[in-house]
Amino acid sequence: DTILSWTKPFIEIPTFGLDISDQGAKYAEVLHTKAGLRLASSGELTIPRGIIVDGEIKKEKELQSLLREWLAKDGRALRSSWVVASLPEEKSFLRMLQIPKVKRDAVADAIRWEIESNIPLPVADLVYDYEIIEPLEDHLDHLDIMIIAFPKAIVESYAATLAACGLSIAALELESQAIIRATLRNFREKSVTIVVDVGRSRTSFIIFSGGALIFTTTVKVGGEMFEAQIARILGVAPNEAIALKKEWGLSKRAFDGKVYAALAPTLSVLADEMRQAIRYYRDHTAHTHGASQTIDTVLLTGGDANLLGLSTFLASILKIPVRTADPFSEIGSLFSHPIPPITKTQALASNAPIGLALRGIR
Repeated sequence: DTILSWTKPFIEIPTFGLDISDQGAKYAEVLHTKAGLRLASSGELTIPRGIIVDGEIKKEKELQSLLREWLAKDGRALRSSWVVASLPEEKSFLRMLQIPKVKRDAVADAIRWEIESNIPLPVADLVYDYEIIEPLEDHLDHLDIMIIAFPKAIVESYAATLAACGLSIAALELESQAIIRATLRNFREKSVTIVVDVGRSRTSFIIFSGGALIFTTTVKVGGEMFEAQIARILGVAPNEAIALKKEWGLSKRAFDGKVYAALAPTLSVLADEMRQAIRYYRDHTAHTHGASQTIDTVLLTGGDANLLGLSTFLASILKIPVRTADPFSEIGSLFSHPIPPITKTQALASNAPIGLALRGIR
């Protein structure tokens, strides 16, 4: 069976992070210098609709052509052709399992049977990896295992596309893993965080507890839906709807409250989905072993997390502290320069590629 990481011994090899989604790809290169880390380059490229649909590459040749064109232009600034790339959240299977305590070299055999009973695809059709989660408090009778699996066809499609562009794969990983790496300072705290990644077409909820990803889910609510509602309610063109969203957000004073009225129902749906994720965690805390039994913090990230008033709106519904996060506030002490090289808005949209780039460093 194929192991997901595809990891090479690349700690000393410069790598860059590449986060690929349905509508675009974002990249970041973080260099390890004597003074600390330095964000050497970052940016994004647009991917036309239909090339990737719900995380599945539908037109490999067209995607390869786009990536080659990018590499020949903006990508020329990259120091390396080694890449740590994301795999699509919506195609993943994440399971937290308990198995009897066995020797570490016997874990791989033990989890095979658990995979067959917990993931609705034959093991032969999966690419997977696992991590033993060390407890915050000692327990002696079992091991907690985090398993992340993808359909083999999905992984092979992404791997073939990257290879066809002349890129060498250092690792492939779940986007949520990269986001957590970039947004959390300490992985072993007892507090529980739900990271909410608000993108253009979808929002992901990532619950991190006691050193492990506990739960991830994705809903089709994002910036495009916000803009569509503004355009419909106010009767404006799409470009104007984008401008109104960015300028006014959830301000109740703008346009007699019409922008707020356009956004509030969709964001209430988002809050309801968050409540379900939080409820799931509260009902499934068997793997936490010393971590908090409740969600302590909500961190907003992603390109549309900077919506004016979003953190206040969600906090009033969830009754949990909500704030925006970016890699230069959460792990800024690792970087060599006190002034971030990109704006906070850009940082919010770049957590995933920066997290991917940090894989070999943190």
